[in-house]
Amino acid sequence: MGMMPLILGGDFADVLVRNVAIGLTPILLLALLVTIMIRLAKRKSHEKLQRTADMLEENDEANNARARDVEDELLFHVIMEDLPLREYTAEEQEKPRPVCMWQNKVIQAASKKMLHFDSPKTNVELKKMFGRANLEFVARYEENFVNFIHAMRHWAEALLTEDKKDDAQQVLEIAVEAGSEVSQTYTLLADIYAEANDSEKLTALKDLAESRSLPGKAIVLSHIEKLL
Repeated sequence: MGMMPLILGGDFADVLVRNVAIGLTPILLLALLVTIMIRLAKRKSHEKLQRTADMLEENDEANNARARDVEDELLFHVIMEDLPLREYTAEEQEKPRPVCMWQNKVIQAASKKMLHFDSPKTNVELKKMFGRANLEFVARYEENFVNFIHAMRHWAEALLTEDKKDDAQQVLEIAVEAGSEVSQTYTLLADIYAEANDSEKLTALKDLAESRSLPGKAIVLSHIEKLL
């Protein structure tokens, strides 16, 4: 009879310890989770600060890059003989005829210095390549290229309006080969290929569009897939 209280006391202590442990487990897990989150937040903050520092350092380096002229070999040149240019009389040119007007705009655009990169360049990359002082010229040359491509697209549309599909195809193919990023350049050309039942050229055009960084790539691919 004298041992019973000790046994009961031992069982009670064990139960108490287990209950306390069970009660502490969620608290310990929460504390561990909070600790991990704090460490992750500190790591992300450090990485963000490091990226910002790296970007500032890279930008400073770019700002101090030596100025270099845009070499002629980097410029985009139009082979005028490849364009389906037509001679128009003075009377035809005076009339509000889109095909004549856009041909003239293409000729004017082609006479300017143009620059186009296969992949987009950041300002930092451009400053490293040509120097900060030449950034304005680079931007102007890139804008000239965009204007040329838009003029080519409008010219092709005007040619199609006059049922000159061969000429329109030639214009659009030159624009695509030049690296056009205008979705209509591809969709109009795809329509011409589809009307001619040329699935081989349609497929090739689709593959080319997939390989390029086009703002309207999804629209272009969807349009071509429907034609195929």
